[in-house]
Amino acid sequence: MGHLIFYISGFIWTLFTGFVFSTVGAAGGILASFGFITVLHIQAANSVKVMNQIIIIVSPVIALPIYLRQERAKQIKNILFYLGFIIAAGAIFGALLGSWFSKNFLFELKSFKYLFGYLTFLVVAMMFYNILKQRKKKEPDQNKKNNNEEKHNLPSKVKFSFKKIDFKCQRKDYSVSPIMLFIAGFVIATLSSIFGVGGGFLIVPFLIDAIGLPVFLAAGISILVVFISSLTSVSNYIRMGVPIIFPILPITLAGVIIGSIIGPKISQRLNEKMLKFMLMALLVVIGAFYVFKP
Repeated sequence: MGHLIFYISGFIWTLFTGFVFSTVGAAGGILASFGFITVLHIQAANSVKVMNQIIIIVSPVIALPIYLRQERAKQIKNILFYLGFIIAAGAIFGALLGSWFSKNFLFELKSFKYLFGYLTFLVVAMMFYNILKQRKKKEPDQNKKNNNEEKHNLPSKVKFSFKKIDFKCQRKDYSVSPIMLFIAGFVIATLSSIFGVGGGFLIVPFLIDAIGLPVFLAAGISILVVFISSLTSVSNYIRMGVPIIFPILPITLAGVIIGSIIGPKISQRLNEKMLKFMLMALLVVIGAFYVFKP
């Protein structure tokens, strides 16, 4: 009976995790890690990281084909793959370094939880920043105008060299350094693989705020990079002998997949802003629990 309750609690938590990630679009890795550590009481920090990233891989596997079938995505495939694979190239090296470092130097659960708490605070700060940024945008008419512009604000011409990538949109010219993209992918993937999370919460703001890409394009690049980075990190963790707890993994994967499917259907009836604030409050509690609990 105790084992049944154990597995049911794991399924329910990852069901909630998949629901939150598919509706709010953030903190899936944080919630999954909390489930493994606190709900399921897994004591091996390295196993938590690798199983968490296996769960994270599920989302891009489902989302990327759906994304690429959209009409807008067909128009931006070239630049998506140009930028995405350059960032992913850096992310591969970062994921290898981060997973190696974490496996050998952050294997003790107490230290991992403490630092993970601060990562949780960082995610909350990023969510709060995005909320403030959205509030600065003008309401209905302006938003409608922005949406109409975004439909046309898609890459149309691409010129690639080792020094820069130039692509022209209807209303704006972009010039991006491949080296900067590579370094950004390396840094973000190193941090993500150390903690066993996806890194989308850093990739998307970097692409939108630092480079100025349209949201739709940034989202597609993020999906691609998270998939390649997480797959690299998981492979390296397994290669280094980190054990996967198989009785738990299939159940948690099922929970995340089902939660991700039902989330978008239910979210239409819910207040998205309220969900974000509730999630931020929950993340603050999780961060404080890991940082300040002895």
